[in-house]
Amino acid sequence: PLTEEEQMMKMHVDAQLSQIDELVDSVRGAPPEDLVPALDLLSKIYGAILDKPDEPKVRRIRTTNEKFVAHLGHLPVAMHFLDASGFLLQADGEEEVVVFPKDGSLSLLRQARAKLLAVLQVEK
Repeated sequence: PLTEEEQMMKMHVDAQLSQIDELVDSVRGAPPEDLVPALDLLSKIYGAILDKPDEPKVRRIRTTNEKFVAHLGHLPVAMHFLDASGFLLQADGEEEVVVFPKDGSLSLLRQARAKLLAVLQVEK
């Protein structure tokens, strides 16, 4: 049986996945020229973290990053995906960054990425 802490974490992950499912449903039918690059970049960000979870560089994205601005910055739903996947918006000096915390759920990130990849298969 799961400990109380493990049960709470599972409930949290399930709630986040439910939110991600709602976001996936909300973007179905969006213009592919906007949707595909955004979901592709999110998938790459998630994949980089899953490949190197202990690498601080891949866990942090400047909101002024050229690719972030071009593919995600103009789509509020992209920030909702990041939020639902466990990312936090933080100030770092004078710039904003999106950070996947060290204690973030890699299981949640893995499942969120699988959902993004499924949508990409349909949209491409």
